[in-house]
Amino acid sequence: MFTAIGQLLWKLSNGSFNIMLIIGFLLYGFGAIFMILAFKYERVSLLHPFLSLGYVISIALGFFLLNEAVSFTKLIGTAVIIVGVLLVGDHDD
Repeated sequence: MFTAIGQLLWKLSNGSFNIMLIIGFLLYGFGAIFMILAFKYERVSLLHPFLSLGYVISIALGFFLLNEAVSFTKLIGTAVIIVGVLLVGDHDD
């Protein structure tokens, strides 16, 4: 969530150095720090696929907040990402 919202704020800053850009960098950095901490306690092969959910969140944020179009192809790709993350996350180890 942090990285996706951070990227949204980068977009909203329009490339200008302003508060949205700064907060976007901070949120993106927090997301990176949380992932580093998560890697300390869990396997890379389990956690790394969850980073793909950032794409899903970004598409949703773009659709709901920026009125960006979501094509059928993007919906299928998003569904594939979600199914993939669920399959990787569903383990009995």
